[in-house]
Amino acid sequence: MLGSIPFLQRLPAESFQQITQVSQLQHFEKGEPIVKAGEAGEGLYIIWKGESEVLRILEETKVEQLPPVLRKGDQFGHACLGPRKQLHSHDIVARSEVSCIIIPHCEAQLLSPTSTWRHHPEELTLVECLLQLEFIKDDLFRFNPMAEAPSFWNNMYGGHIVGLALGAACKTVDPALVVHSLHSYFIYSGTPSLPVNYKVERIRNGHTFATRHVQAIQKGKIIFALYASFQRAEKGLEYQYPMPTMPTPNELPTYEDLLGPLCDDKRLSKHNQQASSSSLRMNQTLDLKYHNRRSPLSLEPQEPRQRVWMRTRGKLSDDLALHRCAACYAFDWSFLETALGPHNKLVNKYPIVGLSLDQSVWFHRPFRADEYLLVVMESPRACDGRALCVARVYTENGELVASLAQEGTLRVFVSPEDEKSLVSKL
Repeated sequence: MLGSIPFLQRLPAESFQQITQVSQLQHFEKGEPIVKAGEAGEGLYIIWKGESEVLRILEETKVEQLPPVLRKGDQFGHACLGPRKQLHSHDIVARSEVSCIIIPHCEAQLLSPTSTWRHHPEELTLVECLLQLEFIKDDLFRFNPMAEAPSFWNNMYGGHIVGLALGAACKTVDPALVVHSLHSYFIYSGTPSLPVNYKVERIRNGHTFATRHVQAIQKGKIIFALYASFQRAEKGLEYQYPMPTMPTPNELPTYEDLLGPLCDDKRLSKHNQQASSSSLRMNQTLDLKYHNRRSPLSLEPQEPRQRVWMRTRGKLSDDLALHRCAACYAFDWSFLETALGPHNKLVNKYPIVGLSLDQSVWFHRPFRADEYLLVVMESPRACDGRALCVARVYTENGELVASLAQEGTLRVFVSPEDEKSLVSKL
């Protein structure tokens, strides 16, 4: 029941779990007063069963506007800490037998999260700050611009948009249901300096599955759309592809070691120097360890495959939904780059522009995004200015926890004499 209450869904999972433990169930007979105007009551009341009638008092107040009849899922009253309590503005009487879930005054702190994801006030990591959403009204959230938010060529980073949209969807679902897949489309590039509204549509609310549709809206225009499906945990058949043999993260160079020397390397074009400098900014939020990363200095063709250990920087709070949103933030990074290997000669010589068109993610098992994940990527096909990339994601102990797919545009601005080199054989 509590999992279906919209304002409780928005709370951090930690707060919600504590509320389920401390809430009280109280029963009222038909005609029995539940609360009286001018009294504080016992806390916040949520109707679980039956109907109650709201009796207007002579002196109207704007503190609490209630419909004449309250039914299952409706709430009234306030849980307040300290000696001063907000008083009820109406008499509320049971129209039938009524059962109410009560969150008592002494637990009021659980209803006031200091962030989207965690309740206890403490320093947030940069990734967690970037995934904070302002609540506007039921099913509508906003991300306000942050100077620390990554942007490239004056566009919002695609993984950031996906992570925020999934976060908005998660805040409208029973916390017992966890996202298992998402499918999304990048429609227009987002402007980093403007706020983005995330509008959620509740497509399905079931006991086992729930579906959400999220639109990211900027300047009145839809720039991104996402569908996400949520499932209650259950048992079933199980197997997985094994993880390939890989060096450990500690055996591989840091992202700064790889890109730092390239930012002012005169052998690179100005475009590629700027691309290296721009890419290095992701080092602020992601810890990246590449295995045999494609070199922007090489002219030799390579297979369209790459492997990278990645994790978010700093420890995230324990909310399972947060880790899946943070993973979506990370997974978009370097994905399309997988398709460039067969054309090193061109992409290291000429300017190239790549943009994500769509992305799908399937989550198989729980994981922590602040612990190393191995992303094994490959691109089976590129044609018509687009490339398809797929990936498997493993934990350090070899468990396959997610699968990814993405298609994007890759445009290389070649001279006429090199156009024949756009076709490469593997």
